[in-house]
Amino acid sequence: MNDPRTAEVPPTPDTRTPAHPSPEAPSVETPSWDRLVSTALVGTSRRAVPHLPDLPRSRRAGAAGLLDLVAVDTVRTRAGYTAHTAEPVTPDEPDPRPQVGADAAHRLDAILANRPELLPEWLDLAVRGGRRVSHTQTPDLLERASRDSSLRPLVATAVGRRGTWLASFNSAWSFIAREPLATDVHTDRAWHHGTPAERRRTLFALRATDPAAARDLLAAAWPSENRGEERRGLLEALTVNLGPDDEAVLDQALDDRSANVRGLALTLLTRLPDSAHAHRLRSHLREHLDRQLSGGRGAPRAVDIVDMDVTAADQLRDLALVPPKKWPRSRQERWELGRVLVTHAPLDTWTERLRLDPTGVLNLAEEERDLREALADAVCLQADPDWARALLDHPGSGLAQLLRSGAMSRHWPRTRELFAALPGDERCAAVLAALGPADDPAEQTDLTPHTDSGWNSDFSGERGVLGQVLHAVGAPWTRELSEEVVRRLARPLSRRDARGYRFLCEAVAEHMPPEHLDLLPEQPPHEEEGHAYLHLRETLRFRLDMHREL
Repeated sequence: MNDPRTAEVPPTPDTRTPAHPSPEAPSVETPSWDRLVSTALVGTSRRAVPHLPDLPRSRRAGAAGLLDLVAVDTVRTRAGYTAHTAEPVTPDEPDPRPQVGADAAHRLDAILANRPELLPEWLDLAVRGGRRVSHTQTPDLLERASRDSSLRPLVATAVGRRGTWLASFNSAWSFIAREPLATDVHTDRAWHHGTPAERRRTLFALRATDPAAARDLLAAAWPSENRGEERRGLLEALTVNLGPDDEAVLDQALDDRSANVRGLALTLLTRLPDSAHAHRLRSHLREHLDRQLSGGRGAPRAVDIVDMDVTAADQLRDLALVPPKKWPRSRQERWELGRVLVTHAPLDTWTERLRLDPTGVLNLAEEERDLREALADAVCLQADPDWARALLDHPGSGLAQLLRSGAMSRHWPRTRELFAALPGDERCAAVLAALGPADDPAEQTDLTPHTDSGWNSDFSGERGVLGQVLHAVGAPWTRELSEEVVRRLARPLSRRDARGYRFLCEAVAEHMPPEHLDLLPEQPPHEEEGHAYLHLRETLRFRLDMHREL
């Protein structure tokens, strides 16, 4: 290469720049390439091989080193490389919590692969034990939570700061940044200059320590919040330490232009039975009841939700509804408005106006399906324990009748919400009472389901309905409940109840305390359903080991 006329220069026109490039062909020349060509033309004896910032240094000198750089630049260009610079990624803040042990991490892998129904329990145990998941498992959990919103609070706590940090690189996981953590601390910077997710979390953190200050911040910022989704996210902070002083902010939110915001405000106001809003709803409901019921102490007549005819502007406003363009004329429209009023008006309006206890009111509504369903919705929403007991214990339509009918009706109130109003031990006692005496001959075999349009055939039979009820208990079972359920598993099995038996086994496997495994015989009580029973025992052993590891 001493003579520039004989220098070995790559044939630029042939291999690097086509003679007739297509319009789509990208430019293959780079600034480094121009300097390499210039050096080759001059000759390495006259010009040193350049040190280029975007190419590595060659280990060889002279012409050989130059050809090395030409080869690297050619391959890189044909591969589509574009010269760029990148800022180092800021690492996440360290999580002070210890990581779960190796055995627990291995079990989590098994749960994610084959036993997803046990994931909430594993996460709850890890969180209550003050541990975090392995960083290598965090992406799998975020992906799972992106498809199941019910997992998000537990997943957010279990993955901690690493999960929030990872979510900043993947928009599909951005939901996790909105979930408050127990370790969050309120800062003025996050509130005034943070993202919507950061502002929500810092407001939750302040609400936990200083509810009044958080409420004042929300009230001051409310007029300037433009997006309904963000207003709802901030309003959700009032669910923490909700109290009578929050009524003014919630009442203002009843006039919000977003139906989702108004609906949340109404739900929270419903939990304040002594508020001015609650007294207005009592007045609205009494006004309609007075028109339909006999006066004085006479026997009350039936109450028809459709005839409530909720159309007054003040009533609609207090129910977070806007006046329609035309007043509702159809029965369906009047029914919907009347049901909203019954659902949200304080339940003591009924007992005071009718001079009846909750059971007496339910007896009055026994033949009025619309009213009975609306009252059940009100009990679930307001979480009133006295009314929840009355619904569960009602002789005509309570839990015992539901189990005896062997049909889970779509008109039956939300069982999980009813149980949530009661202490854990009382929930188990309610199920035991509904099942009846263990030696009752009427309970020894399952009854044929009532085949009307309101029952769900997926859970037909007493065992199937019992399985769904047990899924809804939502509290550790007492040993007495576990013993009774085991006895139900051992009872004679008919062919038509095989599906219900398998569903009951699934419910027991997921919810019976694993330390009650000793109650289950090793051999299946029914050979034809032995697989379901053995899977039940295996799951309880799996959960028992899981509890020991966490």
